[in-house]
Amino acid sequence: MNADLCLCVANNHREDTNNPFYRHAKYVWSYDEPDDWGDAFDFIQNNKCLQNDWRKLLEIKDQWLGGIKGCGEHPGSAAILLFFRLFLKESLIKHKLVDQYDRFIITRSDFMHLVPHVPLKLLNAEYIWIPNGEDYGGYTDRHIIANSSDILNVLSIADRIIEEPLILYSEMAAFSNWNLEQFIMFSMENLGLKPKVRRFPYTMYSVRSPDGHTRWSKGYFSDRHGYYIKYPDEYKGYQIASLLVNKHEDWSKFNIIIFNIISALWKSRYVKKINKIYRKIIKSCFCSK
Repeated sequence: MNADLCLCVANNHREDTNNPFYRHAKYVWSYDEPDDWGDAFDFIQNNKCLQNDWRKLLEIKDQWLGGIKGCGEHPGSAAILLFFRLFLKESLIKHKLVDQYDRFIITRSDFMHLVPHVPLKLLNAEYIWIPNGEDYGGYTDRHIIANSSDILNVLSIADRIIEEPLILYSEMAAFSNWNLEQFIMFSMENLGLKPKVRRFPYTMYSVRSPDGHTRWSKGYFSDRHGYYIKYPDEYKGYQIASLLVNKHEDWSKFNIIIFNIISALWKSRYVKKINKIYRKIIKSCFCSK
């Protein structure tokens, strides 16, 4: 994508700093992985000279603060992802990088891009772009594109956890089944960003090596690829997209609209019928999983 690479990651014994990500990165910002990621939130809070009992938010269920230990702790790792948005925001400000770039892509490092990413020239820079899928009642946390005017706000979704936890508690307490995706949508609405959100096709999928570490989905092993595919629905999206797009030049605004319609239908009450059609298409185009 002709972009500078920045790694904003945990520093732990599993991290191989000789891998291609580190060799190609222009910036590397790491945070020593703690036993309790609540300590990392305390670190940011102390740097801001704040004193709030933000851990009271653990009472708001169910899995949007996974990774923080203590009474009422949540499953999963969502809080780690929220922390790294705080950490990335502070790092961009500290190194005065926001104004040096027109656009920012915040993404996962375990994505496989066998279908080329939608060219940014087709995604109007005045909007915030999120792939259309894996939403779970909100916005997916796995990939987001924003311009320099919006990036700090986009990365501010976790600010209220440490800045005004009691007010946040009062706003969230009426619902007891929060996940990270719902919290992201809720936060973006509070930040006034929701009207700027636009969707583009979800064509990448998450993987892990046979000995790879994971805190959530283990996925299933693909003999065809030789690695674990973490989320089957992501892989289905890639398979459908690969029928129409093989190189950057294949993308068009029309393709984006068509894929978004397919995604909307996928989520509709006709999902069973579409799934049958999908299986027939995939069966005729692929010899194996």
